[in-house]
Amino acid sequence: MASPRHVSGLSPDLANMLDTGRGCLRETVGEARQAGVQGMEGAGVLHLAAINGSMNVVRYLVETMRFDVDDLDKEADMLRVLVLLGGRKVWEFGSGNGAWGGGDCKMVKLLLAKGAYVDPLSDCGTPLHLAATEGQDGTMKILLDHKADYNKMVLGMTPLFVAINHASEKCAKLLVKAGADINGDYVLTALTDTSFNSVFALLTGRGAPVSRSITELKSLGSMAFQSKNYLHAAGFYSKAMDLDPDDATLFSNRSLCWLRRGHGGKALLDAHECRKKQPDWSKACYRLGASLMSLKDYGSACDALFDGLKLDPADVQIENALRILRIQCAFR
Repeated sequence: MASPRHVSGLSPDLANMLDTGRGCLRETVGEARQAGVQGMEGAGVLHLAAINGSMNVVRYLVETMRFDVDDLDKEADMLRVLVLLGGRKVWEFGSGNGAWGGGDCKMVKLLLAKGAYVDPLSDCGTPLHLAATEGQDGTMKILLDHKADYNKMVLGMTPLFVAINHASEKCAKLLVKAGADINGDYVLTALTDTSFNSVFALLTGRGAPVSRSITELKSLGSMAFQSKNYLHAAGFYSKAMDLDPDDATLFSNRSLCWLRRGHGGKALLDAHECRKKQPDWSKACYRLGASLMSLKDYGSACDALFDGLKLDPADVQIENALRILRIQCAFR
């Protein structure tokens, strides 16, 4: 195969040699494919020029020789290759051009300006998915400016899911600003210990009213609890408390999360706070009784549960808890 860096300066003799005198240089160069290099099998001249950071060659191939900007190899489309170039995977391709370490957006802009499809699919998703994986916020902004599908689901993952999962906060912010759906329960499954605070920042940093942010945090807490992700559920309730520290419901919900995690002491503290904020709420008494039962303080638990029953004689949860308490006391 002809080396890509020689294409833009072809002499008549070299051009004649490449196309064997047929006068079909574009077709000849376009048909050339990489062979024998793992990970790059089937790559064409345009791909190799991009991988080596040869902007002049890419421009020549696209503008002068009119190469197809959506040219596919066996593994990847052009945009996918360029997104990967912005991250660690460029080194797997054997490039020694350090300029790619920070991502070169010029080629992405050029290809999109020449009509490249912005949402081609590969096994790794769309270019937006790949930009999120590699943390390439510059590339992501270009793709979004060209109307890339920010809610595209590939293998159950949206670009926002990927950005959260890889703690790519800048990418996540760009996606949310563009309109990506943040309310889906798939966001919860993307959470990691390092990405939790980023998700909260997205919820509260969009200029939305505080009341809306609290509602969203409660909703995320509820979904996390239903998924038995009690730690993250408690985290969402804690963040909501920062915005509304007087909401007894939040303390009640977090108390239950701690109880499910086996942290009776934390559950008791939240239950006490819940009762203090809403003393006439039977559920506050129930939470207090349940946390005391987990700590085997059966006498205090009984008092708390009877207080709740006085407030709501028809509370089935409290009645059941008292039955369990009687059984536990009988076997002491």
